[in-house]
Amino acid sequence: MKVKIPKFLKKKRNIWIISILVVVVLVGGYFFTKKGVSGNIQTDTVSRQNIEETVLATGQVVSGTDLDLGFQAGGVVRRVSVKEGDKVVVGQTLASLDQSIASANLLSAQGSLAQAQANYDKLLAGSTQENIRVYEDAVASAQHDLNSAYASALNTLDDAYIKIYNASTVVKKLQLDYFQTADSQGIAVSDGKAKITDSLNALRNAIDSAKGLSNTGATDSAISQAIISLNNTYSALTNIREACGSGIYYTTVSATDKATLDTQKGYIYTSLTGVTTSQQGIASYKIALQKAQHQLDLQKSPPTQADMDLAQAQILSAQGQVESARASLSNLIIVAPLSGTITEVDIKVGEQATAMSKAIVLQDVNNLHAEANVSEANIASLALGQSIDYTFDALGPDQHFAGNVLSINPASTVISGVVDYEVKGSLEKIPDIKPGMTANMTILVAKKDNALAVPSTAVINKNSKKYVRVIDDPKKLTYHEVEVQTGLQADGGLIEILSGLNDGQEIVTYMK
Repeated sequence: MKVKIPKFLKKKRNIWIISILVVVVLVGGYFFTKKGVSGNIQTDTVSRQNIEETVLATGQVVSGTDLDLGFQAGGVVRRVSVKEGDKVVVGQTLASLDQSIASANLLSAQGSLAQAQANYDKLLAGSTQENIRVYEDAVASAQHDLNSAYASALNTLDDAYIKIYNASTVVKKLQLDYFQTADSQGIAVSDGKAKITDSLNALRNAIDSAKGLSNTGATDSAISQAIISLNNTYSALTNIREACGSGIYYTTVSATDKATLDTQKGYIYTSLTGVTTSQQGIASYKIALQKAQHQLDLQKSPPTQADMDLAQAQILSAQGQVESARASLSNLIIVAPLSGTITEVDIKVGEQATAMSKAIVLQDVNNLHAEANVSEANIASLALGQSIDYTFDALGPDQHFAGNVLSINPASTVISGVVDYEVKGSLEKIPDIKPGMTANMTILVAKKDNALAVPSTAVINKNSKKYVRVIDDPKKLTYHEVEVQTGLQADGGLIEILSGLNDGQEIVTYMK
């Protein structure tokens, strides 16, 4: 049964519904603007503090003079004149290697210099008849050597002819025994035999001409022809040998005949080497004869300006050899380039020293600084002159020492995939501090006193702006967001507030 509601009741019910909706909207709007928090929340108070921004680095104590000294040459250590802890002065000899060979070379170079000077003096005085006869004998000796070389060359040519002749005989028999058909292998053997025959005839004619004319030019031509004939014969034997190993001839040609061909190739190659050596020998003897004749002509002629210049140049060259020998001798000695303290000796008497290897370390322990690698993330904030607070592992964390940034290397160094830059810091004279000790460096980048600061966790980034949530009701933990301007990113997780907040305000630092 449907009950009919009076109009006045309907109107009253609508008013209540509207009232409830209004309350809901107002309450929702309140909490929307005030952001009431019922979960976990952490707060802090805006306060004025003395804040600092620092960069931490771990480095080492380094000497202003830190030299790895070593020998410029290798050798056996004969003397070590210092030990660790010794103080040395510039120019002091620290160690030396065996100098016997270097000393002998210096003496020899000095002798060459004396000889060059004597030759110059002798050139000024002119040659004596005795000297001229010496050079004449030298020319005669060089001519005799050349004649002997030509005579020996004729024997070498005869031997070459015999080697080609024997090869020709072997090839002819091989053709008769196996290669009677006009296949590709038979043609190759036939062509090779013809090539060897032509080479043999050409060499025979050249040898006959050399022996008949009895002049060196004909012999030189015969030698050149012998080289050509031997090369052609070797090439022909190679082709014939390949024919013996192809097609049906791989099995039909006996292993003995193949071996004979290989032997002939070896004979031809050996003969070619002998003829080439003979040719080179003759060329060398010609040069020697030419030099001897030139020297004789020089002795017979008066000294020219060119002769004088040459003699003087020889003196300069000899002087250069003397200086070089002296330098080689000095390379066997380690001399202190600066005054300082010996901190390391890595050589012993009697051992073999390696050139350019570290043997002695020289440092100035009274002039120390610190070096550390700083990552690229922090290097932009560093500048020359910034103050450094030091602690040293050797002295404990309670002792602090002051310094300043001396230099920042513009070149980077990659260590374990991280880009670092070397930073050097000054060090006051501290007792018991030694090179190589670990230095813990706290570099002061910026400092502000009585600055308004909050924890960095309180600052949130939104829409390219920065905000801090300020507590409105400490009991209900409601807040509203305030836009702020920040400054120094300080140590201890603090950040400077330039505008937007006041001292003493309670803010949200963490919200779950």
